Amino acid sequence: MYKVICLLCLVTFSYATNLIDIYLSEGIQAVEKEIQKKLVLKETWKEKLKDYNTTFGYYENLETLLVANKKKKTLHAYKINGKKLESLETYNVIVGKDGDKEKEGDLKTPLGAYDITKKFTPSDPFYGPLAYALSYPDTLDKVQGKNGYGIWIHGSPMDGSQRDPMSKGCIVMENDIIKAFDTKINPNSALTLVAEDEMPRTNVDELSFMLAELYRWKEAWTYNKLEEYLSFYSEEFKRFDGKNKEEFSQMKRYVFSQSDDKEIKFSNINISLYPNIEGKHLFKISFFEDYKSKRHTFKGNKELFVELKDGKFSIIVEK
Repeated sequence: MYKVICLLCLVTFSYATNLIDIYLSEGIQAVEKEIQKKLVLKETWKEKLKDYNTTFGYYENLETLLVANKKKKTLHAYKINGKKLESLETYNVIVGKDGDKEKEGDLKTPLGAYDITKKFTPSDPFYGPLAYALSYPDTLDKVQGKNGYGIWIHGSPMDGSQRDPMSKGCIVMENDIIKAFDTKINPNSALTLVAEDEMPRTNVDELSFMLAELYRWKEAWTYNKLEEYLSFYSEEFKRFDGKNKEEFSQMKRYVFSQSDDKEIKFSNINISLYPNIEGKHLFKISFFEDYKSKRHTFKGNKELFVELKDGKFSIIVEK
């Protein structure tokens, strides 16, 4: 019954009453199917998100959002508090060269949306008292042929010596500032957005469309609707392992031809804008996937990189 109550939180009272009737007569699976019909509708999500701060995205499983502006050399920290995006502090920072990072040694701070993968004390005192490693290169970067490593948010030389006004690609803070910064964020649940200049914005209408399309994609996948499923993928699509659209489609044609019954559940969905040098309207979508069929089971994190163009949700990279 607890599961039923959680599902009812998504819907209006009159509709919830109808779902109770369905549950009493047909059981929980019938209720889930009925709610799935609502999740593919933009209007459902607009109602859910109407009181959310959706300036940079929609986050179910994130506590700290960091927004870097390379031109202004600032890093703004936000706390995600339910539906609210609470502004914490803006910090002055040092960054790398203008433009997006493409290869090791180009001294550029990469543009994108990167998780903090760990907090640590650098072995070299040049990097200050503490540092946070970012997830560059991510799946999109790798598919695009970008390389390099060791992109951190870190402090300044411990001996107090003056450093260059430009970093080698990292985001650098003064030591007293990074210590104060550390008290305000949760590095275990943090995403860093790095833009060349002003960070793009999104809104309730756009994110409602994205969520509805995400669940339409899931529905097509669940019920083996091959052509509808493949229509969500860009012609330039690349999977994390290098498969292109044609190779991926051939693989999925075989899998879908088995007509297996599937149970697919998504949770902890985060949808964030993804800054980029081309000015494309990109989003990074991450979630926990629970997949079950008679041939295969999977539980783990999933990533989609999606371009929103001409009103179409188009998957360009998947992992």
